[in-house]
Amino acid sequence: MKLEIISKNYRMSDRLETILKNKINRLDKYFPNGETPVKVVLNGDEKRCKMEVSILYHGSQIRSEIGGDTMYYIIDDILPKLERQIVKHRTKLNERYKMPSIQNDEYMYTSEVVKEEKDYCVAKTKKFPIQSVELKEAVENLEMLGHDFYMFVNAATGNVELVYRRKDGSVGHLQPYLE
Repeated sequence: MKLEIISKNYRMSDRLETILKNKINRLDKYFPNGETPVKVVLNGDEKRCKMEVSILYHGSQIRSEIGGDTMYYIIDDILPKLERQIVKHRTKLNERYKMPSIQNDEYMYTSEVVKEEKDYCVAKTKKFPIQSVELKEAVENLEMLGHDFYMFVNAATGNVELVYRRKDGSVGHLQPYLE
């Protein structure tokens, strides 16, 4: 695994770095090529700490974020969550592309069995006209409508874009593109 650790507003000790590397590298058995990028972001202040772990695998991102009092406890909470997500993702890939499956007795961090995922059906389809507006006007429309997101055609670029309300109350802007 290619491990990248980023520390924002948090001073990481050598002991924490060693423990983090050892525990994250145990997840290596789920990734056969050994070159899977893993990004760990540590945030913190005097009162709270937060750890985000992102793994890019087969074009999908497996991500987990947990907050707590100390990073040492967060590591023990985040790894079982990541393992469940990895097993769930690998099960999906196995069904689609006939990749090697994971045996239940191989779990390192979790003892629970991952439940079969149900096929989801679309509950409602809604068609609506989309407007060509400037980004500033799209943000104003988001505020006026009181929705969590607003989809529009950006008049400057001609692309379909989206503005949305973030958890902290600020506004985010999504600009999708094809790879």
